[in-house]
Amino acid sequence: MRISLICITLLACTVSCSAQEKEALSCLELEDGGRHDFGEITHSEKPSHRFVLRNVCSDTVRITHVKAACGCTAASLAGGTIAPGGTATVDVTFYPPRSTNGHISKSVAVWAQGGKQQQYLLRVEADIRSSFKTAPENVELGSIRKGIVTETTVRLTNISDTEQEISEILSGFSIESRGVTGDAPPRVLPVSEAEFSPRQFTLAPGDAQDITVRLSPQHTGKLMGSMIIYAGPETRQVEFSGIISNEE
Repeated sequence: MRISLICITLLACTVSCSAQEKEALSCLELEDGGRHDFGEITHSEKPSHRFVLRNVCSDTVRITHVKAACGCTAASLAGGTIAPGGTATVDVTFYPPRSTNGHISKSVAVWAQGGKQQQYLLRVEADIRSSFKTAPENVELGSIRKGIVTETTVRLTNISDTEQEISEILSGFSIESRGVTGDAPPRVLPVSEAEFSPRQFTLAPGDAQDITVRLSPQHTGKLMGSMIIYAGPETRQVEFSGIISNEE
């Protein structure tokens, strides 16, 4: 009898807690639908948006915390204890990742008191516009001989309306090597034999610069990775690929 009574009590508590959580969830309304599109932005912009949650019930609702899904989004809560008819706000600021271009969507989770999972998911979106155009965008070198200098050119054009300073160009190249015979377990080896010229320069709006890339790989295998261009708040990458062998 005692065990049955305990089970009934626990069941009643579980149902009550679940009902309270569900009730708290239904009490909050997002005034703007929980989604905001910043539209087209540049890497130097840091746009913000304020989400408003309103308590439409007769009981007080408490928001315990908010958490952004990644480091490129910051969120702050104000007025977490919401009286009937009152509001709480969540300010979300987006910091465009240096090497990301195009459409991006990030989320912020909101927890209510007693909830084991987020009660709401706020979302911000943006289209990040690069200040540059590269030609080609991806470089396919084909077959490359080990130890022989391979040279190619990448053109970088400033398509923004402001002057852009290229502060550095670095190698992000590596080789997936399977040894001399080609049947050994794969190893990823960095390519240190890479040169770029020029490495630093300034581009006025509409101007272009040819960057000469010289590679002299010392291992056979599959070339992969990128040339990394640092320019103010943006990092531009040009992907390279090819096959390095001992054959002429």
